[in-house]
Amino acid sequence: MNTNIPDWLEMSAKSFQEQTLERVKDFSLEKLADEALDLDRRQRDFLERECISLYAGTNIMSPRVTRLLGSTLGSRAAEGHPGAKYQTGIHWAEEAEVIAAELIRRVFDAKYAEVRCLSCSMANTAVMNSLTEPGDTIFSLTTPVGGHISHSKIGVAGYRRLDIHDIPYDVQSWEIKLDELRREVKQHPPKLINLGASLILFEYPVREVREIADEVGAYVMYDAAHVAGMIAGGCWQHPLNEGAHVMTASTYKSFGGPPGGIVITNDPQIAKGADRAIFPGMTANFHTNRMAALMVGAAEMLSFGCDYARTCAANAKVLADAFWAEGLAVAGYERGSTDGHMLALDVSKEGMGRAAAQALEQANIITNFNLLPHDPLKIVRNPSGIRLGVQEITRWGAGTAEMDQIAKFFCQVLIEKSPPEQVRPEVKALKKELDTLQFCFPEN
Repeated sequence: MNTNIPDWLEMSAKSFQEQTLERVKDFSLEKLADEALDLDRRQRDFLERECISLYAGTNIMSPRVTRLLGSTLGSRAAEGHPGAKYQTGIHWAEEAEVIAAELIRRVFDAKYAEVRCLSCSMANTAVMNSLTEPGDTIFSLTTPVGGHISHSKIGVAGYRRLDIHDIPYDVQSWEIKLDELRREVKQHPPKLINLGASLILFEYPVREVREIADEVGAYVMYDAAHVAGMIAGGCWQHPLNEGAHVMTASTYKSFGGPPGGIVITNDPQIAKGADRAIFPGMTANFHTNRMAALMVGAAEMLSFGCDYARTCAANAKVLADAFWAEGLAVAGYERGSTDGHMLALDVSKEGMGRAAAQALEQANIITNFNLLPHDPLKIVRNPSGIRLGVQEITRWGAGTAEMDQIAKFFCQVLIEKSPPEQVRPEVKALKKELDTLQFCFPEN
């Protein structure tokens, strides 16, 4: 087996890949195929049966969504619009595509929905390709204050060769500096202002930003990758209703559907531009199996989304207060900790984010280390924070009582420095009690 590991990888990545390839170097191809099944099973068992997953960027799909996502239709191309495809013989898949888009429009009370994006980053790319030209100015939130890499120089915006300016941000109050933003927008008129983030604890002043954008003829895009489920459930600001021209989102994360991205807008020209950017611009086969799976995910959100979002919001508030009571520093606590389902902890006193996330993982608690607004970008590999989301554990049926217990686990690992392997059995016991998915249709 070829073990030529690229030189540009991080040392830990190179070591991991070398060890993995060394372990399987003598496997036959058939044994490697068996190994794939075993790796998948072990990974699912770990995350779904033995762990408390508080990773903010993921979720567990319902049984119906999961089954549909595994359909062999994933290898069937479906280029063009339903009813006018370049391929024949896919009538029923075309119907699923039409219904999925209609349900997404209904979920977000919007006129247009592009559902063929394979990710929210692709959705962001579609919008930027539609509304900007290389060299145009845009304003985005920086990575330390939560801005996504697709809005930055190392992501889509950079590859689009856009002139990226930072949205002024008060790292103490977790607020956009609107007066400074207005001055800078007038000095450097943009085509686009990007709101939304990967660490998104508090709602943004969308109406005020739209007013600033209107002064120079700019568009406002809201990246709702992490909060789409909260918007759909009525527990987060609706960007389009508050003035954003277009919204992008992930269809998993807080939404709980299959992996993918969407573009939502009430503007027909933006919708047309995103449509053409996705096909023929960026993809031909958009994984047709996703459409029926997205139908179910959207139908579940319409049926259960309000209760789900309310439960997520309540759990996040209780968890924040429980963390505080246990002596952990909740980021943004003075402002209320969170407006939605996501939280962040400042663990600089507990050994910084990387060590904290790794210790929690050893106790079967899944998080990720994350920059906080006051962090310099240079410490991105070992920032002061860890990021949490309650969306998945809520879907497993966790309530306020479980939030108190989870906070105690964090205290044991991070403050009391209990060996993680001693905490792990308690974590596994709690997860064993949470074994039935809620807020979804029963498997049939």
